[in-house]
This record gives sequence, structure tokens and C-alpha cells, in this order.
Amino acid sequence: MPNCENCGRQWKWKTIVLNTLKFTNKVNCPYCGKAQYIVPKSRKQNALFSFLPAFLIITLSSIFDLGVLSVVLLAAGMLTAALSLYPFIMKLSNEDKQLQPKKQA
Repeated sequence: MPNCENCGRQWKWKTIVLNTLKFTNKVNCPYCGKAQYIVPKSRKQNALFSFLPAFLIITLSSIFDLGVLSVVLLAAGMLTAALSLYPFIMKLSNEDKQLQPKKQA
């Protein structure tokens, strides 16, 4: 679970998930109120968690010919798993660090 870089307090799971659903890079610490920013590596991992379930659902439903109910249950399970795991990989920073494009050789 991430800690605020200003006050050092650890954030609760619910706070992290609610701030993640706002689709913004800036989040305010619930304890000291100072702005915290999600580091680029965590944003990349969040993007992966966003697209991976959709890819898996489409792939698995076409391979195993799943019905609508099975797809809905699979989607709910994957969403729950992603929201459960994300707070453990999220890191915070006092500075707004921008994503850097990869340099091509």
C-alpha cells in the first residue's frame, strides 16, 4: 500500500481505489491534504490492468464459446481482482513526473 511522501501515513485500500476511479494523476492525501501524484510506472501498470481483462475476456469467450452470463461473471471477477491488486503496486510521489516516450535507436 502506498504511503504519503509528506506525512508518511499509509493510505487505506478504499481511498486508493476511489482515487484511482477518478482517472486523474493527482490525488490528495486524506491525512495531510497535500497533493500526491501517481508515478509513471504505476500509471503504466494501471493501463495494463485496464486493458488486460478486456483482452482476456474476448480471447477466452471466443476460444471456449462462453455464454453471456459466463462473460459477465468473468468480467466481474477480473474487475474485482484488478481493483484488489492495484493498491499494492501503486506508488506515490510529491512531484508530477510525466511519462517519457521510449527512445528509438
